[in-house]
Amino acid sequence: MKHKATVSALSLLNVIGIIVVVNYIVGHLNILNPKFDLTEKNIYTLSDGTKRIISRINPDEPVTLRFYATEDGRIMPQEALNYVTPVRDLLMEIEKEGRGKIKLERIDPRPSTEDEDKAIADDITSFNGMDGTSKFYLGLAIEAVDRKEIIPLLNPNDEASLEYYIARGISKVTSNEGSRVVVGVMSAMPIAGPAMNFPGMPQRTPPPWMFIQHLRQDYDVREVSMSSDTIDADVKILLVIHPGGITNAAQFAIDQFLLKGGKVIAMVDPRCMVSEAYNNPNQMQMGMAPPSAPQDSDLPELFKAWGVEYNKHQLVADMTYRVTVGRGKSVPTFLSVDRAGINTSEPIANALEKVQMFCTGAFSISAKEGITATRLLESSENSSFIDSSEAEKVQNEEMTNFQPEGKKKILALRLTGTFTTAFPEGAPKPEAMPPGGPKPPGIPGLPPGLTLPGAPGETGGEDKKDAGAPAAATTPAPAAAAPAGAAPAGAAPAGAAPAGAAPAAPVAPEALKKSANSEGMVFLFADADMLYDVFALQRDQSGRAVPIPINSNIPMMLNIMEMASGSSDLVAVRSRASSHREFTKMNELMSSVEAKYRPVIEEQNAALNKIVGDIASLSGAKQEQGVVFLNPNKQQLQQLKDKQLEIQKKKRDAEKELKKQKDHLEMIITTLNMAAVPLLVVAIGLVLAMRRHSIQAAH
Repeated sequence: MKHKATVSALSLLNVIGIIVVVNYIVGHLNILNPKFDLTEKNIYTLSDGTKRIISRINPDEPVTLRFYATEDGRIMPQEALNYVTPVRDLLMEIEKEGRGKIKLERIDPRPSTEDEDKAIADDITSFNGMDGTSKFYLGLAIEAVDRKEIIPLLNPNDEASLEYYIARGISKVTSNEGSRVVVGVMSAMPIAGPAMNFPGMPQRTPPPWMFIQHLRQDYDVREVSMSSDTIDADVKILLVIHPGGITNAAQFAIDQFLLKGGKVIAMVDPRCMVSEAYNNPNQMQMGMAPPSAPQDSDLPELFKAWGVEYNKHQLVADMTYRVTVGRGKSVPTFLSVDRAGINTSEPIANALEKVQMFCTGAFSISAKEGITATRLLESSENSSFIDSSEAEKVQNEEMTNFQPEGKKKILALRLTGTFTTAFPEGAPKPEAMPPGGPKPPGIPGLPPGLTLPGAPGETGGEDKKDAGAPAAATTPAPAAAAPAGAAPAGAAPAGAAPAGAAPAAPVAPEALKKSANSEGMVFLFADADMLYDVFALQRDQSGRAVPIPINSNIPMMLNIMEMASGSSDLVAVRSRASSHREFTKMNELMSSVEAKYRPVIEEQNAALNKIVGDIASLSGAKQEQGVVFLNPNKQQLQQLKDKQLEIQKKKRDAEKELKKQKDHLEMIITTLNMAAVPLLVVAIGLVLAMRRHSIQAAH
């Protein structure tokens, strides 16, 4: 008996030893380590875009990934320490996919070591450790030959973008392209900020949107004036954000830019809240002069040519996608569009979770030959149009008498194909100038005569003259000997203007009537506020925006930018799904419960408002011939007050019943979520036990 116990103990130790050795080989040496991703969206599998980027790495120019992580629990906070494992796993997967073309170096930079010196040399950001004296590091350096990209901080709160940042770094160090894509930005608002600060001159314009700052990391961003009649030839993508008061000349410039092969991203708005804030004198800070920008925007001539209908005086109110703001207040004109309203079959949107839009309009489409329209974002069927003049009222009060139209509305779309000009007669005639003549180009707050890059008055690309070239001499140079038969010196050539006449104006190139190929591309959005810092990014304790998205607004726009610039691989990387999932079914059920009780509550609110008005008018005093008479009808007044109490009770009862139904629904769903799996396991166990019992009974 003792011998059997000894053998069993030794066998158990052998099994434990084998498990430890196999775990080390598989886990640490990454040998014989097959993985199966059983998640719904394959969130632990490398995206196709990353695989294609890795496949194009030149074997003679391998990529080195230096992963810096101070893995000491006494120094690094637990949240950052927990993040080391998913980052390491992803890097190991990328190294494995590289098949020898990628080398991963894991470095643990402890205080006062050579590894810390390496982290400092690679510009990895350091942070104060938990012990108060040491520094910890969590970053990545990507290097190939003489090119290096740094991710100075791997933020645990931005895990959804981790693979994109790594893939973008690999793409940059392995790319042979020498110049960046030029993006033109046109807006009635100063969204891009000044291009430079002048010494001794106060800052008089708002700072650039953080989205624009993000664009500048990967693109050459150039401002395009709203009064431009042409767009520089080297601009590849034109981003038009809230073109309030746009002229036909500027629309003609956009039209010709598109027909020449440029890509257009346009965001119009029936009620631009950011523009209102700029126009509000109370927004002035530190001498900042708010520029004047219209509240609404449109591209009427272009929309007509593209087969797009849009009413700049109508907003979309949606009871399903409405956003809840402070103290439980729901605003139906603030929309949070979930995956049910996102076209997830599109590469730019296949993993977006939530796109939020604020006082948005909507588009409708009519067929145009050669143009294909693809819906990107839609409202729910529980939506309706309201006039833009009612927007502020809806934000502050409950929306009464809401009648859903039962039809989804297009909030964003993409047009592709062959486009025809919106100006078949050629360039539009110059529009009437304001009194006093045209104003000098520039943006509000800059001194007269100073313009920004890309503004009228400063040419770009090949048309720009050498700044150091001397001015033309006013005294004519001696004439060279004329050949036989030539006109005498000083004589004007045939057809030339006589001496002293003004030089002939340059002949403008003939306007295009149709795009050269079928690769034209336009993205349209019915809201421009959605990219503003407050509506798209988190804020720190001081209220300043930090580059961490609170929704999919900026990631979606960056996807579009990369698709328009031709980087389809990075689009596929950025579109990876997040491990975070919202309770969309719960939201739908809650919305159906609210729809049942909302009419009753709104009816009581209307009756209550009427009673309050009647009481106010009945209890008021009146004055006749200088003598004040109080209303003596106390009995009628008391009846109205009793009725007021009765209505308030009915309203409270309806609200209590609504809350009771919501709590009951939430309890049922929570119970099912907690009990479903255990009950399923028990059921399977009972079935197997019964089957085994029947088999034994049969034998």
